[in-house]
Amino acid sequence: MLLRRSSEEGWNGMAGQRDRAGLLELLEENVSFLKASAASFDAGCEAEAKRLAVTLRVLVHDTANSHSLLRQLGVKGQMTFTDTASRIDPNNLIPAAPGLVIMRMTMGVGASYVAPLDMIPLPPSRIHPPAPFDAWWNDAHTRDSDGALWCRRKFVLTMANKEGGAHVDPKLNAAYERLAKHNGLGFTSNAAGGAYLPFDGNVAAVSVRQITHEFLKSYEAHAHLFV
Repeated sequence: MLLRRSSEEGWNGMAGQRDRAGLLELLEENVSFLKASAASFDAGCEAEAKRLAVTLRVLVHDTANSHSLLRQLGVKGQMTFTDTASRIDPNNLIPAAPGLVIMRMTMGVGASYVAPLDMIPLPPSRIHPPAPFDAWWNDAHTRDSDGALWCRRKFVLTMANKEGGAHVDPKLNAAYERLAKHNGLGFTSNAAGGAYLPFDGNVAAVSVRQITHEFLKSYEAHAHLFV
């Protein structure tokens, strides 16, 4: 039987709200996207952070015209989120605060910003109780060497909406360019001959990888909500 187009319903017989089973299927699909992109990132494809950012946006970010999967499932307010970010210390004389990334030095290779993931043990400064969504998403935890502040929302939406995840903004984002491409945290390591070399790694991308890790840990901890 042919379906007829209806201006009020779309395709006859197919209009209406999504049911919970359909939403749960989409949730599982997006979680699988996160895991696949995270594995690719860990294998050396830093650009996967943009796909991670887009998927995180689908899962958690709400606006007047955009409805996250967690909100549509009615679970977003019931969840708390794993928080591994170091805090910004206003009394620290070092201007930058690394937030979600750690600094790793490898003999003969150099130094880079990496995601701690499930590093054991995490430094005490990174061990916190799970946070409600609004605090987890919006509280600043990273400060670059010029004083710009970053939160999880800013990292995710910048990469998803401006830097090629789902859209390329025609204007460069100066703070992102500095953080991602010009060692915006400003940390250096000693090299042979007494020279100082900047740390490698896109802090924004590495931060999004750690945000993904936090989300997946939170998802697993609340498995009872997704039945």
